[in-house]
Order: sequence, then C-alpha cells, then structure tokens
Amino acid sequence: MAATTGSNVQQKIAEVLEGMTFPAYMNNAENTKISTPVLTDIDSVRQWLEDLRWMTETECMTVLQGKSIQAEDGDSLPSPVRNTKEHIKMVRKRAHIITAECAKLFHKLDKERWKKVHSNALRITCTIRSLLHDISAHSPNLAIDVFQQQQVVMEECAQLIKHVESIGEINGEKPQKLPMVHSLTCLGQAFTRLIDKVLAHEVRIIVEGVADSPSAYCIKASITSLVGVAQGEPQMCHLIVKEGGVRALFTICRQDTANFVKSQALRAVATLCSVPEAIAEVEKVDGVGCLTDILCDPLTTEATRTEVAGVVAQITSPMLDHYRHVSGFIENMEDLLRGLIGLCETASSPEVFLLGSAAIANITFLDSMASEFLARYQVARVLVTSSVRLKVSSIFIKDQLCTVLANVAMLEQCREDIIQCNGVAVLVGFLHEKPPYNKQTERVACERVQQKSAIALARLCKDVITAGVVKQLKGLQRLVELCRKPKERNYSDSVLVACLATLRKLASVCGEDEFSQEDLIQLVQPRLIDSYLICSSLQESFV
Repeated sequence: MAATTGSNVQQKIAEVLEGMTFPAYMNNAENTKISTPVLTDIDSVRQWLEDLRWMTETECMTVLQGKSIQAEDGDSLPSPVRNTKEHIKMVRKRAHIITAECAKLFHKLDKERWKKVHSNALRITCTIRSLLHDISAHSPNLAIDVFQQQQVVMEECAQLIKHVESIGEINGEKPQKLPMVHSLTCLGQAFTRLIDKVLAHEVRIIVEGVADSPSAYCIKASITSLVGVAQGEPQMCHLIVKEGGVRALFTICRQDTANFVKSQALRAVATLCSVPEAIAEVEKVDGVGCLTDILCDPLTTEATRTEVAGVVAQITSPMLDHYRHVSGFIENMEDLLRGLIGLCETASSPEVFLLGSAAIANITFLDSMASEFLARYQVARVLVTSSVRLKVSSIFIKDQLCTVLANVAMLEQCREDIIQCNGVAVLVGFLHEKPPYNKQTERVACERVQQKSAIALARLCKDVITAGVVKQLKGLQRLVELCRKPKERNYSDSVLVACLATLRKLASVCGEDEFSQEDLIQLVQPRLIDSYLICSSLQESFV
C-alpha cells in the first residue's frame, strides 16, 4: 500500500514538471536534466558585480593609505633610543659653538674691548638658555643632579650679566676685568660639567637599549646608535665605557641566542677600544677569553670571526699611545693564533685577510712565545699561499704580511717555511713597491713595506742558495737602487738603513765579487754610519 502511494506521488510531480516552462538559460542541449539557475548569468547582476569591484578597490586603497607602516617584527623603536644619536650631535655642536664664543669673550676682555664685551656676553647667555630649554624639552626626565647643574649654570649666567652691566668708567677709572674673567671662568666650568652630565644621561639611554631591549630590532638599533656616537670621538668613547658600554656588549657576545647581533657588538667593541679605559674594561670582563671562544667555535660565521680579528688587532696595536700587554693574551695566545691563521687560510676576501693578518702581526710583538706557535701552525705558508690566492694588491695587506714574515724569520723552522713557499720572491716583489701613492697613509705604509721586506731578506739570507735567489730575482739591484735614489724610498732614512744592512749581509754570504766597485766603496766597505751619510736624503747647509 505504501509503495503504491509513493509511486503515485512521483507520477504527479513528473506531470507538473512537464507542464512548466523554464527560461532559455536553464535549457541545456546536451543534458535534458533540470539545472540550477546561475545568478551571474543575468546581465544586471553581472554589471553590478563589475561596478562593485572598482568601488571596493578604491575604498581599500583609501584605507591603506591612511595606515602607518609597522616596524619590523611589530616592535617600534623607543623614541629616546631613536633620537638620542641626533640629540647628542646637536648638544655637542651647540656646546662647541658656545665654548668658541666664550674664548672670543676672553680675548676681548684681555684686550679690554669693552664696547663688544656687553653684546658678546648677552649672546652667550641667551644661547646657553636656549640650549638648556631644548635639552629639557627633549629629556624631561633628567636626573636631579642634571637639573641642579642647570640651576648652577643659570646662576653663573646671571652673575656674568651682572658684572657686564656694571661696565663703565667710575671716577675716571676703567672697569675691572678681573671679576668678569673670574665669572666667565666659573660659567665655562659649570657649563662643561653640565654638558658632561647631559651627554652621560643620553649615553646611558643607549647602553640600556643595548643591555635591556626586549627585541632583536631594538638591540640592533641601539648598537648602531652607539657606534655612530663613538666613531672618531674619544670623549664619547670615555662616556660609553664609564656607563658600562663594554660590559653590556660582551654580555651580548656571550649569549648563544644573540648570534644575530654579535658582529655588530664586536665592531662596537673595536670602536670603543681606541681609548685605554675600554681596553682596561675588556680585561675586567675577561674579554680575551670571550673573543677566543667565539673565534674557535666551528659554528661561528666568517663575518663574526672577522670582527673578532678586528677587536684583537685594535687592542694589540703597537701604534696606540697606551700600548701595553693585555691580561688574558698569554693564556689564550695559542688558541687565538690558531683561530686567526685558520681565518686567513679560508678568507673569502682581501678585507677578511687584512684583519686576520693584522691581528697576527700585532701579536708577534707581544711575546716571543707567539713565534713558536706561529711556526707550529705554519703561518708563513698560510699567509703567502692565501695572499697569492686572493691576489692581494692593497699596500696595507702587504704591510701586515711582511711584518709577520720579518718577525718570524728569526726562527729556523719559520725561515725554512718561508723559503719553501716562495716567500723570498714575495719579499723581493715588495721591495719594488713604488712610493707615489695618493694618500699620506699609503706612502707611509709603502715605506714600512720596503723597510720590513729588506729586514726579512737579511734574516733569510743565511746561506748562499737563498742569497743567490735574491740576486737572481734582481733583489740586489733593487736594494742598491733604494740606497742611491732617495725618491724611490720616499726619502725615508729608515728604509735606507735597512737596505744598507741587507746589502752587507748579502756581501758577507755571497762575497764582494757580486758588487760593482763603486757599490763596494760606498755601500758595503765603509762603516754603516758613513754609508748612511753618503746616501742620506738630508741636505745640510752650513751657510
């Protein structure tokens, strides 16, 4: 019964559908089955969708143009850290102008030019007040001692104006300049102390950004600001070290999670180590041990190892006025040298090779033990081979290379390594360097290359074979030329002495038959001081 009823219902539905008429777009020639109508096939709907597309795109562009671009990783750099570098430059520049104006006022007081004293003093005090206003506007949360020092400066300004306002002849007597000089001196001292406090406050913000920033972006930005402030500014380096900058940077270098910023931190350390206080701070935080660990870590990138070499080269530079032994070097010397030699061996660029070889060269001056380690790790072979592979042309790289070769040539093992790796030819080639470089630093470096190459050859030429190689490569001829032609050695007397000593060494090994009669009489047979006087570039006049 139920089945019969169901079939009747289906029959009724079929009849109704057969009697219905559908729109043309619902007919399908290939398929007679009923299809569902599509709205986009209607002309009015399609046109509406086309119009809607352009309307929504315009609206989206309007909204996007009104949005600000977010900082990296969603972190915005704190305003104090972002503006500190420029603010420090502004404060120092304006302070320098005020100091110069004070010096001019001192000169006018000394010459008793009373008509200009009044206007100059007013200008100085107004400029100081303007600077103090800008400092307070930029840093409203200054420490109490800074505010107190500001009050002292304002009082000294008022005192100076008081004295200046009293200028005028009294009973025919000229104004007394001593009180004004004393007042101006006190103002200058108070102003200097204030600027030091303000700069220390700004530097503290940067150091705190390095040590306490919650994100990688902020740490990078803070270190960049620190380097920008310290670059070529010993006073700022002093302040940064005093505020704990070196300690904060080495804290980052010791963190395994801070690999993204280690290269920047090490470069900042190298920048700060131009002042002795920074090197002393490196000793306090066992910086040499930290540098050694980073350099010898096989996972450390070449860029980071290069920055380590830069720090080592800086703190061991014999050119520093405060040159001294740094604690921790003796204990870590072997590991340091092994790491630096490895860096030079695999250097991918001349710049990397320069920093690595410079660090090695400086260490050779520290202790005689360094030469033993260098001989053990075949430094001569590594440096000569790498310099040929990289096709180095920089006079500064050649300076470092010949420094190392000259210092290690005294050891028999290193001497043999230099000879076997064609180091003699390299050194003779260095003798042919020409002084006419564009910059003074390059000319001085060229003189050092000539001098050290001559010294190295003198130490290598202990046998007839090596001396014969030098002669065959026209090294003997070049040494004579450097002695006789002052222009070839840039009129350097140190190069002259080194070449004369090398010629005498060659004469003792090869015999005097290899020299012309004139060279023997002037360069070899006389006392060294007599030969020096003959060839010296100094032209004395007894008129």
